[in-house]
Amino acid sequence: MFGTYDPGASRLRYAAPYTKFCVGGGVLLIVSWMLFLFRRVVLAVPSNVFISDLVLQRAAFHLGLAGVFLSLLACIIILASVYAFGLWPDTARIRHFVRRGLCCPAYGNPLGLRDGELLPIVDCQEVSRGVYDIKVTATTKSVDDLAKMAPLISGYLQGRLWAFAITEIIPSEACNFIIFRADDVLADKSITYRSVRKMRPLSPYKLAVQYGTDIDLTTSGSMLIVGKTRGGKTTGVIALLLQVLLQGPDEFGSEVMVVDPKQAELSRFPRTRTLDEDGEARAILDGMKRFTASIKERQKVLNDLSEKTGDAVHWWDAGMHPSILFIDEYVGLRSVLPAKAAKGDDYCLETFDRLVKVIVTTGASAGCYMIISIAQASAGEGGLPTMIKSAMTTRVLFKPTLNEGSFIWDRTSLEAISRFPAGKQGDAWFSSTDGEHETVSRVHFPRMKFLVYRELGRLLKEYYGD
Repeated sequence: MFGTYDPGASRLRYAAPYTKFCVGGGVLLIVSWMLFLFRRVVLAVPSNVFISDLVLQRAAFHLGLAGVFLSLLACIIILASVYAFGLWPDTARIRHFVRRGLCCPAYGNPLGLRDGELLPIVDCQEVSRGVYDIKVTATTKSVDDLAKMAPLISGYLQGRLWAFAITEIIPSEACNFIIFRADDVLADKSITYRSVRKMRPLSPYKLAVQYGTDIDLTTSGSMLIVGKTRGGKTTGVIALLLQVLLQGPDEFGSEVMVVDPKQAELSRFPRTRTLDEDGEARAILDGMKRFTASIKERQKVLNDLSEKTGDAVHWWDAGMHPSILFIDEYVGLRSVLPAKAAKGDDYCLETFDRLVKVIVTTGASAGCYMIISIAQASAGEGGLPTMIKSAMTTRVLFKPTLNEGSFIWDRTSLEAISRFPAGKQGDAWFSSTDGEHETVSRVHFPRMKFLVYRELGRLLKEYYGD
């Protein structure tokens, strides 16, 4: 936009339009004052044989008139610049701040541009309320060079944008530009529910996480929830389960099955699968078999409908509701199961892993999803097979840190967001393959200002008609 780099360029060259107008108005104001001063000098000159009094009076009149005109023009320009400052859209403001920081020599030339090199092109668009994508194209620099500018770009955002920072870095597939996503890192986008009835989703396949962030079950798969104890992961999952329960069951055998091998609070709810009295997990394994069988039944219904219509029928088009299997403390459950089964018995770890694999890899097409909760310490032990982890397309890390996040995501994708660690209960990093949340972002799961466990138990009873 600015042509080529000039190491001797002044700051005014990269100033905002309203700044240039204000400077221009100031210059006109100074010129008008000089005209008024010159008018006083003319009036002080006595008439003589060379200059008559009439000529002096006329000169003074025209100088005064020009001074008044320039003064009024200067005031109009200055007021217009102030007015433009207030009306300037945030997209233009961000574009200017970033362009000035990258191109103006007074800002240190962070890209290391040489005299005569083409300047980067900066564009900005608002992708959602309060979230901006800053697109930087630099023909003389690589995408890797541009990616290193994220901390500096965060610092360039000033004024009413001071709370904004780069939270995501999105390189182009063609490696010819990069997008920096700027968000207000201090804004609270969490949803507070004071009644469970308010949690009923508008769409049966979209589960609310916070304002502007949903889990779209039509484009995503099973969910991996990771976090330390007391990090808020169980409460976060309950917020999702309540939204599913409020929709009620469908006519195709939908389930909301909770598995609690810890025999903690969740095990007290109706229909919850927990360890048997002898400490074995046969009831849990039976429940998973039932859930797996429901996938086949629901898929058969969809296949029959597809044959009738002559086109593919998705589960949400058929009127199905989401079917959820939530396993709390996945690694703990695996430790209970024997490595090998007794003769004539399939009760073993291999059967469990096979059922998990079937649900995670085939369930989404029938509207069946697994939510796996796993502690970070256990995750480090490799309790979750790599194939299963890869198949979990929605991933959440509560109370995240960079080291913990590297278990779930590629470490390079966390460079921008890791500068803003979330330490409060309910804070999390989140990504989902739904087309909108592919990159890792900061979220806060809903705050529920009611008796959560009582409502969960009541809705489970209503769901199954108990």
